[in-house]
Amino acid sequence: MNDTSQDKKAQILNAATALIRDNGIQSLSFEAIASKADLSRQLVRYYYADMDALIVALCDYLGNGYREILVAGIVEVSQVKRLEFFLDFFFDLADGHPMPDNLEAYDSLLAYAVGSDALKDRLCDQYKTLGQVIIHELAIAHPELDGQACEELSFVFVSLMHAHWSFVASLGYSRDHSRLARSAIDRLIASYVKDTNRTALVERPWART
Repeated sequence: MNDTSQDKKAQILNAATALIRDNGIQSLSFEAIASKADLSRQLVRYYYADMDALIVALCDYLGNGYREILVAGIVEVSQVKRLEFFLDFFFDLADGHPMPDNLEAYDSLLAYAVGSDALKDRLCDQYKTLGQVIIHELAIAHPELDGQACEELSFVFVSLMHAHWSFVASLGYSRDHSRLARSAIDRLIASYVKDTNRTALVERPWART
């Protein structure tokens, strides 16, 4: 795909993000997106034939933005054991490496996913990928944890992180609440390290029914 097409797609997806951030996902329409992007409705429909296709592309676009910031931060901190940085980043507590300002837009995709299997699958894939990264970092930072424990902790972390931002970003809680949730994750990890006789409640935490 040529640069012009990529630029137009980015223009459309940025407009959709701004609309969701400012007015909620219910404000999305091809007319509203076209107006916000200063493009014709026909051109928006040329790149995205229906709203499902646009929303799935938006999910990828927002997810890539998080990954780019995270990777840049990892390179800069140059730490072998990166778990602390990962956890700090996802609670927006990594100094000098703020999360994007589109948390409301990303969280609102969960509401749209209720009626879109394509978006539901894409979000599950993104969160599972994040979970696998956390599993890897947990195993490095805490070699005493077995694979099952790392899977359980990663699943709980991703679940808590998403639920946390649904409150903090969407409802206006303070930064102190991010520190509260982040501290809770440390205590949870410590409890797993201490409990060597833990019984697994779910055989495959990341499996979907």
